[in-house]
Amino acid sequence: MTAKSHIRIGIGGWTFAPWRGAFYPKGLPHAKELAYASERLTSIEVNGTFYR
Repeated sequence: MTAKSHIRIGIGGWTFAPWRGAFYPKGLPHAKELAYASERLTSIEVNGTFYR
């Protein structure tokens, strides 16, 4: 019997200017970055209430 492992990859936020053109496709609107990242990663930290 083979055990299966899962690798989960997450980020602590998604609005990082250096990622534009590297992770995010060039020309992707800023408003679509969360949707784009959520399709590729298993978790994204949204800690908005901490800063409000």
